Amino acid sequence: MKGSSVGENRFLQVGRLGWIAAALLAIVAAPKASHAQAALYGEFSVSDLHNLSTTDLLYGATTGVLLDGPTFHHILLTGDLQGRFVRKSGESLNGITVGPRVSLHLKHGFVPYAEFMVGFARYNDPTNFGATTDSTFQANAGLGKQLTPHFDIVADYSYSQYYALGGEFNPKTFSIGTIFHFAKR
Repeated sequence: MKGSSVGENRFLQVGRLGWIAAALLAIVAAPKASHAQAALYGEFSVSDLHNLSTTDLLYGATTGVLLDGPTFHHILLTGDLQGRFVRKSGESLNGITVGPRVSLHLKHGFVPYAEFMVGFARYNDPTNFGATTDSTFQANAGLGKQLTPHFDIVADYSYSQYYALGGEFNPKTFSIGTIFHFAKR
């Protein structure tokens, strides 16, 4: 019973963080929502689930929607809604997160960025644990390069904490893919 109470408290804390992130995203996006730059992205991802000495690699996709907010000089604040879907031999980790992204637009089309995201993930391993759903957070960093007025190439690294199963899983994910911007930049 005590473990259940600790899990519920952690769920409530991360749930509050999710509402705070969603509110910040709405505040950032609201002033420019009528003519904001929107983009879709897709990436190939490789996730290592464990902090342990063993390696458990899952492969799949990371997809998302970006909605630009305010710009301060060369710094852009963007809202990101992301889905990650990785699997291997029946084992899978699928999640949805949301959060703010801060990017710096440099010369020659290079765009380094960092973001903090919160959400939920579902882990499924039919041979050991079955399926569990719990809260997660991610700290992401990456580098984009503008190829055309509509397309960018991007590579990023993500560190996550997935709270189910005693917090055993800390997925570290490398991704590479493209971003499609609906309006020319």
